[in-house]
Amino acid sequence: MWEAVERTAGTYDDAYLDKVETMINKLGDAGIYTLVDAHQDVFARSVCGEGMPDFYAKELLAHDSSCMNPFLDKVFSPILNKLGVCWDIESAGFRKDENDDPLIEDCQTIDFY
Repeated sequence: MWEAVERTAGTYDDAYLDKVETMINKLGDAGIYTLVDAHQDVFARSVCGEGMPDFYAKELLAHDSSCMNPFLDKVFSPILNKLGVCWDIESAGFRKDENDDPLIEDCQTIDFY
C-alpha cells in the first residue's frame, strides 16, 4: 500500500519496501510470479478506504470535493442521489479517530462500490 510506503510526504519507508522485496523474492524462489499493484480501495482512510496516504487525500479533497466534476455533478445529481452514489462521508455520522478519519468499524457498516 502506498500509505505504508510514504507515511509522511516525501519520506519513504525503505524497511517496508525491503520486506516487500523479500516476500517477492521468496515467492519467485517457489516459482510464483508476482505482479506489484499500487492498489487502493475507496481512495483513502479519510473516506473509509485505504491506499493513498491520508495527507495527500485530505489535500485533494480540500481543493475539489465533487463526485465526478462540478458540471456533471449538477447535471446528474438527481440520479446519483436516487442511487445513493456520491454522498458526502460527513453525512454518515461516523465517529472519528485521532487523525479525524472515520473509525474503520463504522466504515464497515456500509458497502462501498
